[in-house]
Amino acid sequence: MWKTVLKREIQHNLYSLRFILAFVLVLGVFVTGSLSFVRSRAAALEKYREARTIAQKKMADDASVNATKLAVTRRTLDLRPRDNAFMAEAKEKYLPNALIFSAWNVFGVPNKNSGANPLLIRYDELTWAFVAAFLVSFIALLFTFDAVSGEKETKTLSLALSNPVSRGTLLFAKYVSAVLSVLAIVAAGALLSMLILAAVGAASLDAGLLGEALAFLASVGLLAAVMAAVGLLCSVLARNSNVSLLLALCAWLLFAVVIPNSSGFLARILYPLEKAESVQARVDRVLDDLSKAAPPGSWSWSSDPFMPDNELRASLMRKLLAAEKAIRDDYYRAMFRQFERTRRLTAISPVANFEYLVEAVVGGGYPRFRKAWDDLHVYQNQFQNYFLALDARDPKSPHWINPQEDISTTQQKAAIETVPRFTERPMSFGDRLRSALPYLLVTVLAACLVYVLSFVLFVHYDVR
Repeated sequence: MWKTVLKREIQHNLYSLRFILAFVLVLGVFVTGSLSFVRSRAAALEKYREARTIAQKKMADDASVNATKLAVTRRTLDLRPRDNAFMAEAKEKYLPNALIFSAWNVFGVPNKNSGANPLLIRYDELTWAFVAAFLVSFIALLFTFDAVSGEKETKTLSLALSNPVSRGTLLFAKYVSAVLSVLAIVAAGALLSMLILAAVGAASLDAGLLGEALAFLASVGLLAAVMAAVGLLCSVLARNSNVSLLLALCAWLLFAVVIPNSSGFLARILYPLEKAESVQARVDRVLDDLSKAAPPGSWSWSSDPFMPDNELRASLMRKLLAAEKAIRDDYYRAMFRQFERTRRLTAISPVANFEYLVEAVVGGGYPRFRKAWDDLHVYQNQFQNYFLALDARDPKSPHWINPQEDISTTQQKAAIETVPRFTERPMSFGDRLRSALPYLLVTVLAACLVYVLSFVLFVHYDVR
C-alpha cells in the first residue's frame, strides 16, 4: 500500500505546474552558473599564476643575494582557486585568501580582491550551493506547504483516508515524494552542469570530483528533507492553503535570509571582539616599553656584522617580534573562536547549516583556510630550521639571530632548489568528515524532529 501511495504522490508532483517551473528555473540557473564559472575561473587562474610566478622569482632573487635576506623577507602566499568551486564558492571571496609569512612568523591574513570592482563585492556566484540554498529550499516548501491543508480544501484528503491507508503512511509518502522530486530536479541540473564543464575542459570527471558531486547531492537531500518537513508542519498547522503558504514563506525568509545574514550582528552582540585599533595600541605600548628597557646601543646599526651593538640589536628585534606575535596570535585565535561560535549559533537555520556542510564536502571556505593557516605555521618552522642550519654551518657568521634584518647572520647564497617550498594540501576525507559531522548530525536531527512534530499534529488533524 505504501508503494502505491508513494507512486501516486510522485506522479502528482511530476505532473504539477510547480515541478515544471522549478525544473526549468533550476536547469537555467545551473547552465548560467556553469558558463559564468568557466569565464571567471580562467581569469582567477591567470591572476593566481601571475602572482605565484612573481613570488617564486622574488624568492629566487633573495636566495641569490644571501640566505638571511631569503629568511627575513615577508612573502605572500596566495591560495589557489579551487577546481570544484562551481559546486560551492564557500564565501571564499570574503575570507582571507592570502597569508603573509617569513621564516620567523606568519604575520597576517589579508583578503585580496584587487581584480574585482569593490562596488560589487557583495554578490553570490551562481554555484550549485547557491541554487540549493535559495531555490531548492524554497522549492521543497512549495511541494509540501499544501500537502495537507490544500487537500483538505479540495476534499481529497478525507477521500484518501477513507481507503485502507493510515495517516502515517499517507504523510510519509507525501514527505518522501517531495524530497525525491527536489533531488530529481537538482540531479538533472548537476548532471547538465558537469557535462558543460567537461565539454569546455573546465572540469575533469574523475573519481574524486564525482564523489564530491554525490556527497553534494546527499547534502541537498538533507536540506530538502528539513525544508519539506517544515512545509508539512506549516500545512498541518493551517486549515487552508493560503495560511500555510504564508507560514512557509515566513519560515523560508527566516531560514534563508534573516538568520544567515545576521551572523555579523550576532557576533558583535554575543561574542564581542577587541577592535583592531585597540590591538595595535597594545602592540605599540609593548614595543615602546621593550625599546625603552633595552640596553644602550640596542638601536645602533653597523654594516660590520661582528660589531657588539648588532648583537644587542638582534636580541631586541627577537623580543619585539615575540611580543607582537603573542598579541596578534591571541587576537587571531579570538577571531577564529568568534567565527566558529557564531557559526554554531546560526546552524539553527537549515540553509546556513547546509552551506557549512557543503564547505566541508568541497574542501573549501573556512575549513580550508584554517588548514592552510595551520599548515603554513608548520612550514614556517621548517623554513626557519632550514635557515638556522645554513647559518650554523657558516664560520663567517656571528650567528646573532635577527628576525627583522639581514645583518648579523650568514651572507652566503642559498641554493633555491634546496629551500623548502610550501604546497597547499587539499583537505583529506577525514578532515572533511570531521568538519561536516556536526552539521550533518544537526541536519538529520532537525529533519527528524520537525517531521515527528508534523506527524503528531497530523494524527489529530481534522480532515473534514
